[in-house]
Amino acid sequence: MKHTALSAALALAGCPALAFAAGGCDAALASSRASCAAHAEPDACVAAALPPACRAHAAPSDAPTQELDRITVVGTRFGIDVLKYPGSASVLVPEDLDDTPDLIQSLKKIPGVDTGNDAGRAIGQHFTIRGFGHGSESRVIVMQDGVRRSANLFANQVSGFSMDSDLLKQVDVVRGSSGISYGGGAIGGVIGGTTKDAADFLRPGRDAGVAASYRFDSNNQVQGYGAFAIAPQGSPFELLAFVKRAERGDMAQVGRLQDDEGRTRRNVADNDEEIGTAFLKAGWTFAEGHRLTLSHYDQSIDARTGWNSLYHATFSPANGAVIGERRQRDSVLGYALNPAGNPWLDLSLSAYRTRAHYERGYERGVDLYYRNQDDRWGFSAQNLMRFATGAVGHRLLLGLDYEHREEDGLYVLDGEITSFNSMPNEYRDLGVFVQHESRWLDDRLALQLGGRYDRFEREVQGVAEDYDNSRFSPRVGVSYALADGLHLLANYSEAFRAPTPHETSSSGPLNIHYWYQPNPDLRAETSSEYEAGFSWARSGLFAADDRFRAKAMYFRGRIDDMIRLVVDYGSQSPADSEYVRYENVDGVDREGLEIEAAYDRERWGLFATFETLDMRDVETGHKTPSAFADRARLGVQWRPFRDDFTVSADYTHWFAPDQNPETLLSGGKVYHYVRESFGQTNLQLRWRPMASSVGFLDGSTQFLFGINNVFNDRRLIASGVETSSRTGLARNVYLSVGKQF
Repeated sequence: MKHTALSAALALAGCPALAFAAGGCDAALASSRASCAAHAEPDACVAAALPPACRAHAAPSDAPTQELDRITVVGTRFGIDVLKYPGSASVLVPEDLDDTPDLIQSLKKIPGVDTGNDAGRAIGQHFTIRGFGHGSESRVIVMQDGVRRSANLFANQVSGFSMDSDLLKQVDVVRGSSGISYGGGAIGGVIGGTTKDAADFLRPGRDAGVAASYRFDSNNQVQGYGAFAIAPQGSPFELLAFVKRAERGDMAQVGRLQDDEGRTRRNVADNDEEIGTAFLKAGWTFAEGHRLTLSHYDQSIDARTGWNSLYHATFSPANGAVIGERRQRDSVLGYALNPAGNPWLDLSLSAYRTRAHYERGYERGVDLYYRNQDDRWGFSAQNLMRFATGAVGHRLLLGLDYEHREEDGLYVLDGEITSFNSMPNEYRDLGVFVQHESRWLDDRLALQLGGRYDRFEREVQGVAEDYDNSRFSPRVGVSYALADGLHLLANYSEAFRAPTPHETSSSGPLNIHYWYQPNPDLRAETSSEYEAGFSWARSGLFAADDRFRAKAMYFRGRIDDMIRLVVDYGSQSPADSEYVRYENVDGVDREGLEIEAAYDRERWGLFATFETLDMRDVETGHKTPSAFADRARLGVQWRPFRDDFTVSADYTHWFAPDQNPETLLSGGKVYHYVRESFGQTNLQLRWRPMASSVGFLDGSTQFLFGINNVFNDRRLIASGVETSSRTGLARNVYLSVGKQF
């Protein structure tokens, strides 16, 4: 009786941590809901206030069990429902990530994100967000737990995020000019992954446990992981240890290839990859409202691939495979201070060190050693304040980021070192930002005002000229509830990208085609973008148990001072090649439309997305940096027997692109860019035996069976030519079983 009374008293007092210690997760949940009752985003507030061991209890109490509200923190750095965010944002949860073995492949579910112009290798995959990605990675921010990373490490042999889908509890993708939250580079968008906690691997009500999973893919892939987690209720400590191993062999592509003599062969990408991931994360709530976390992430990929793994499928007949290793190691220390009942203090501090490298050489024939290295350290601090002035509620976020980055590269061919003249280099980036949200008219009108001041410096060892500059990026967002569940949305934001040392300082015969010249006078690219649209969420639309959600956003903007590699045609360098250098050229106009919609009932559901993207050079009117196909995606989910058994299927259709220019002249031959439409279908069965089952099937087991590209249909991306051999991954059948003990 005393225990129950104390829990209730603590819940009313709004002390989630103390309530948790006294009465467990139910008491902590009651306390969190009490303290967040007046919050502008109560669901996000509850999730943040709960102890990690109770995060699974944070679902809104009135939400249907089959679909919960998705809260994004990347767009504003404070939680907001993606339907109410006055911009383009999407959130993927673990159930969205388990149909493929790669995060990049899973991102194609999101409007505005394109993937697939590759051979499916883990070490190198193609991606774009609103037109930018591989080949222009510095225009997209990729991060895990707030730590930025390079997708290609200045090497055309790789393009990957070095993240593990089985280890992510959420992936936020914000499209468009989003520089205010995370600084330079967010012209295409921001991808942010958040790692799981110990509680995410535990069975409900358990203090400790072990989780394991095994997956087999018919397209020559196997993987498995094991995790140990401990998060005792009533204890301030928690610990997660995660280890995973994956192997990939030759990757089958759709169709067959024909050589010059008319012989045909299977379209297969030569490949041999071993992927290892290890993760350790500890948490300590050492006082009410005070929490420390420490994590270390280590992933390595040992690979035998073809040269330039994104575009070449086979090993070289003369030199064999390219043998290489990519490694990513992140260490992150975090501190959170969120005293109960104090609306002025919600403080987050983090410091990190991350090290990544890629090294490779040929299997035989050529004495080559090539290594790229990317080392970073930095810290961030932010505080969120909640207060009211009369009938107007406010959220005010103040923050600061700093990152120090060092790049280096070594290229040794037959004992001779080639200098890039842009490495070793250093980046020093400092950003100060503010985000303010005010809610008016009984919370029907939300106004978001923000700005970020960035100071960036670039320096190359041995080069007299350096690059430094600063910029202020503003943002204005408006959300108005026109009716219950119907919100009108509008947003204006700016972003920028400082030139890289490779653009300002590259010099000499860096490849057989061009002789590079430096340009220290480059200006930063700047992007300004308007977005407007609406969202609608409604329960009980046609039946008592249904829920409908939709969001549509139109965007239009311009990228000025675009940095491009400009060829001085007709010039002749000492190596008999043409001179090139990076220059600020004319601008690029970008516009498009992105739509997402879903309808759910107790036993079935439907979803659909549609997107268009058009990017044109202001002067020439040509598509740039490449063409993109409009896309529609339709899907269905069916729960025929019980909620723990789900059949889902989806179909993606890429419309025939409107090409301009229509052809490419290379080596005296004319090639046509893709003019066809394409479609692919996927199928998945998910079975989670009910908790009332016994033995192995006791509610802690999940089975997955699926087929990607059911009808083995090919797909050519719009920016490619019609004779490309990159026709997409062949049909893949996968089976996965996971268990919590």
